[in-house]
Amino acid sequence: MSFKLSRITGVILVLLLGASGLFLLKDQSQPAARQSDRYLVTDSAGRQVEIPRRPQRVVVLNASNLELFYAAGGTAVGRPSTEALPAEVKAAVQSVPAVGVAPNPNIEQIIALNPDLILGVNMPFHHQLLPLLDKAGIPVLLQSVDNYQNILDTLRFYGDLSGQPDKAAKRIAAIESRYEQLISAGKNRPAPKVVMVWGSPESFHMATDSSFNGDLVKRLGAVNVAGQYNLSNAQLGYVPLNMEFIAKENPDMIFLIALSPDPKVSAKLKQDLTGHPAWSGLKAVQDNQVHMLPQHLFVVNPGTQVGEAMSILAGFLYPEVAEK
Repeated sequence: MSFKLSRITGVILVLLLGASGLFLLKDQSQPAARQSDRYLVTDSAGRQVEIPRRPQRVVVLNASNLELFYAAGGTAVGRPSTEALPAEVKAAVQSVPAVGVAPNPNIEQIIALNPDLILGVNMPFHHQLLPLLDKAGIPVLLQSVDNYQNILDTLRFYGDLSGQPDKAAKRIAAIESRYEQLISAGKNRPAPKVVMVWGSPESFHMATDSSFNGDLVKRLGAVNVAGQYNLSNAQLGYVPLNMEFIAKENPDMIFLIALSPDPKVSAKLKQDLTGHPAWSGLKAVQDNQVHMLPQHLFVVNPGTQVGEAMSILAGFLYPEVAEK
């Protein structure tokens, strides 16, 4: 009898130990589950940042990232003070608290919103915020959208963050469809020589191939003469305007992008450049091929409106295609 009891006792002990082992495994699995809710990503500044896999309280500090984040299904609890947004995004963020303009956001307001992720841009003014935000334990991604491919990659990433990859994929497909139409329309056509001048009456810069606008021109098959000007530092998106260099290159077309939305500023920009003695004899000036580009599409990258921006450029570069 005692032998039977001891056997039964032994079985019970084994079952209890097995059960306790299951509880132990369950307890050990919890930290792993919590760790999977966060992961490491590398931002445009080359920083490795641990962020929530599905952030719930996102503050976005610049217009481009805000527009792309909403296009991919995201929502924000804080946004930049800006009017440079598509109508649908402007309406969607109307009640979202503004935290200041992109170059100078209010860090106290940002922290008060208790964000679990901040999306900024890879520029010095957002790098300066990092020490205080790191101290507050708030992860910051410095994202830059410097070319067409960056738009698609950023949309895909934001779709993952928002948990809506299908919505992001749909926007990507629409952009790529329009892109292919425009690229194919310009194939086998003479490549016009162009220069893109960006700035205000006080300060002029040329867009290189490393800039967003220069990248679009290159993709459309045109030759950006400023792409040959600064080969020693190909990473710079904009370089100071050199009037003599442009006069020597004699482009077929000149695109002007005014920093200010004021039409008077745009008119003065065009007048100052086309009236300059070094440019009065340029082919583009003589042929009336100096064109102002819409500020909302070309001062900053146009995000999901990149198809519209490319259509405008293609209409100038290949007017016979645009007419069709």
